[in-house]
Amino acid sequence: MHRTADIEFTVSLVDLKRAFRRLSVRLPDESESGGGEFVTFGASHNSLEITARETSEGLPASVVHPGRACVPFPIFRAVARIMRFYRLKVVRLVLSARELTIDRTTFRHKDISILPKSVSVHQGR
Repeated sequence: MHRTADIEFTVSLVDLKRAFRRLSVRLPDESESGGGEFVTFGASHNSLEITARETSEGLPASVVHPGRACVPFPIFRAVARIMRFYRLKVVRLVLSARELTIDRTTFRHKDISILPKSVSVHQGR
């Protein structure tokens, strides 16, 4: 069920796995990660951008509810590990406060959050 602050999109599982794999190798090892680091998901128009540190991966997506959200590194890693068991062609992701849902699997964590909409630099000029 959609709540106002949810971000929802569908994306090719092959593309998503590839993006997660590329970003995962660029993250520090779990033992080196000091916590407090996040991966950002930005869904708008017909694309998804996933950013970790200074690296980002863009992929086509069917965006139902646009927005931005951040997910702690450990949750991102957990999702990357379980995605190898998915066999669908397309997966639906919903991000909301404290939850990340991929099809019927929900990850709950107190630090999963929806980010405020960015204000354009050109607004008000």
